[in-house]
This record gives sequence, structure tokens and C-alpha cells, in this order.
Amino acid sequence: MPIGLLAFGPQTVLAQDPAAGGTAAWSGRGERIRDRFESLLLAATPDWSAGWQLAVDLGRPAAPMLWDLVADNKSNVKRRLVLMAAAVLAGGNAEDERLLTWLAQPKPMLEERVLAAMLMALGPQRTRPAANFWSRCLGPAKSPEQLLSIAVRLASAKFPEAAEGAPLLLDEDPGVGAAATYAGLPWTAAMVARWSNVRGGERHADLYWRGAMLGAARSSAGPAGQGDPSLEMAREVLRLRDERLTEARATAVWLRASRGDLQPSEARLDWPLLQVAVGDPETAALLNSWLGPAATPRDEAPHRLAVAYALVRPVAEVIAARGQWAGDARIREHIAVALAFRLGKLEQVPTIVEPLPNVAAWQFVQWMSGGRIDRPDAGSDPVLRAALPLLADGRLGRRQLCITLEDTLWRWGSHPGLAVWRLERGLVRDLLLAGSNRGGGKYQPHIPPDQRYFPTGLDRNDEFFAIAVALFDFLQQPRLPLPPELRLPD
Repeated sequence: MPIGLLAFGPQTVLAQDPAAGGTAAWSGRGERIRDRFESLLLAATPDWSAGWQLAVDLGRPAAPMLWDLVADNKSNVKRRLVLMAAAVLAGGNAEDERLLTWLAQPKPMLEERVLAAMLMALGPQRTRPAANFWSRCLGPAKSPEQLLSIAVRLASAKFPEAAEGAPLLLDEDPGVGAAATYAGLPWTAAMVARWSNVRGGERHADLYWRGAMLGAARSSAGPAGQGDPSLEMAREVLRLRDERLTEARATAVWLRASRGDLQPSEARLDWPLLQVAVGDPETAALLNSWLGPAATPRDEAPHRLAVAYALVRPVAEVIAARGQWAGDARIREHIAVALAFRLGKLEQVPTIVEPLPNVAAWQFVQWMSGGRIDRPDAGSDPVLRAALPLLADGRLGRRQLCITLEDTLWRWGSHPGLAVWRLERGLVRDLLLAGSNRGGGKYQPHIPPDQRYFPTGLDRNDEFFAIAVALFDFLQQPRLPLPPELRLPD
């Protein structure tokens, strides 16, 4: 069993086959868990985060019970929303078919369809297409509301072959166009030309730029040729200095990085944009001279550039510079974990005997170089602590340790894949939630609330937004499993 599952897996064994469905077969323990879900999610003063965390901790065995609770609350859409979210969080991608089958019924309301699509959009890339995706997600309405149209298009980006059955897009709204181009869906040439104009002054055009550039990065098959329109857009966006375009500028850097369009001969990026650029492993290697063992003084998240440094600078150089980075508590454990991960991928590994008493994860560096585990713990992280006795007893190999170490970087918020992960989630947030009055006002604080994008479909004070904003915030912390498409290459 993977070490991550040993440390963070289900805390309770449930006496039911997850495939069986229904609550009748649940043991007394299962009934107590059902009561716990109801007290957390359905109480007069609920604790949604605690209830959703319980669903995550219990995992797939809890999903059938949660779907039963959804069915039991036929007359209360608010309850169905929080329970549906819990069911999907418990089952993960395994709930796709059950969720789509439920959406295929005529009874789900607009709020439920939008939340379901948002959950799918925030999930990892799927490996299999979903049958009848569009008809099941959009429901019976011939002209779906803008909010739903956007959410389903965002969700379609996570399913292969979803573009084949996409309905014709006639809406001229920039948010709908942003979701469509992000998912690789066609839009009319006239609308593309209108909203692609970086100097055109169209309101909310930056949302379209972000969707188009993220979509171009997703579909990238290698370096782009001269005159590539998406790259031209990215370069043009980076020339703009409007403080309201922070996300657009970061997205432009990501597209250029994913296409190998950034060069060390250019002016050095400031630390927020450099964090995005080095999320692409090849670009990180190309820009390795911009990375060093000491944290940039104003960097609010120095561990992200520190990991990039450990992954791309020569191994001997990183080890030789340990006197600089080992004294910085903000980055030293991140660098040690990243260095150990990197050594685990090498065929020829240098022997490392030098101790670093104040860096707990250094033991993994030494073990990867052929050394032995000779210290009782690996700091405060429970997963790394659990790995040590397994290594000492020969029950954990290099490959599994590499997975554990990479998962640790993800949990700690320093994995390179978090760059695009956050940009894509930011697009979902700003297209669906930023303009609402039910919690959405916290997003895009640099833009006056009345100027934020808000698609039509639901009233700004609809209860959907309170739940959706709370759910988005809950999912902002990187959680395992690490999306497979974001794992570092061998």
C-alpha cells in the first residue's frame, strides 16, 4: 500500500460493499457515521468544511450513503448541494458516472447542475470519455443559462473527446467564450477576433485571454512556430502593466513557458511570474541560472522556487551549497525532499555522507545515495515519519519512495505542477464565483465588486454561491492524490 494511504487513508472501516448502494446494509457504525454527516452538513449551523473533510477521509465506502442522503432530501436544494459535494469528494473520479446519471434526470435544478460541473472542472484530467456528456450535464433546457453554459464547458475540458458532441456556441459573452476556448471548443471567428484584441478595451476581455491561453497551453504539442496567435497574445499581454491583469500576465507566462518561448537572455522575471514559469520542467531547466540556493528577500512563497532550484541545478552544486539553504527554515526541508526525489530518478547516484543535523529530510537524500537510516524521525510530517521504519526494514523501495516524496511536495505546496493547477482553478473561480455577493466578494479584491464578471442565471444572493464559495475554498489546499497529468516526468 502506498505510504500516503497508510498515513492519510480512511480512519474507519465501513461494513458495506461500496458497489452495493443503499443504507440498509450498513452496520451500527455506518449509522453513526450517517448521523455524523447529518450533524455536520445539515444542522441549523452546519460545519461544511468538517463534513466535507470527513467525506474525504472516509473515501469511496461513504459515497453510496451520501447519495442516499441526497435522495432523501428531495425538497431541499441547499441540502442536496452540500451532500452532493460530499458524495463526489468521497468517491473522487469514481463518482463521475453516478453524478452524470443523476444529472440525466429532469429534476436537478440549475444550482445543482452548476455545482456538479464545477466539481468536475476542479478535478483531475480524466482518461476516459463520458457518454452523452452534454445532454446529461445541460439537462432538458434548449437555451441553458450562461452560468450553466460556462460551468459545463469548463468541466468538458477534463474529459477526452468531449468536444465532439459540444453544442454550437452562439453566445457573444466573454465568459462563455473563455470557458469554450479553455476547453478547446470552437467559437466564431468574428468573436475570437473581437475578444483576442489585447488593445481593444473590451470589458472582461482578460477573462477570454486567460481561457484562450490556458487552452492553448493544454493543447500544446511542442514549440510553436512564428506567428502563433496565442503566443502573440501572451507576449502582448505581458507588455500591459494594469494591476488588474495579474492573473492574465501569469497565464501569459505559463503559455510561453509551456511552449519553450522564454529565454534566459530576456529580462529576469519577478518572483511571482518566475514561480509560474518554472512550473514547466523544461523551461525551469532552461532558466536554471535564475535560480539559486538563497530565497529572494521579497518572495512570499520561497519554497516553490527553492524546489525548482533543487530539481534543475547540478546535483553536486546543490549539495555543495547546503550551507546556504540549510539555514533557512522556509526552504530547507523542501529542498531536501526535492533533492532526494531527484536522486531516486538517477541511474548513477553520488555517495552523500555529509550530515545535516537541522534538516530532517536529509536522511532521504542519504538513503537515496546508498546510506542507511540512522535517525529516529524525519521531522513533524507524519507521512515522512512513517516512511523511515519502512526504509530501515527494507519494506519501501526507491520507486515508491519517489512517489511519496513527490506527493509530499504537493501537500506542502511546493510542487511545480501547482503553477498551472492554480491558474486553471483561478479561471473557474473568476468565471463562476467572483461576481456574486454570497462570499464571492473576497475574490479579485483589486477589482471593485461592481466591475467583476457575473454571468446571468442566478441571483447574486442565491444560496448556491455561499455553498460554492465555501467548497472552492475547501478545495484550495492541495490534496492527494496528485493529479496524474501533473506528475513530474522521469
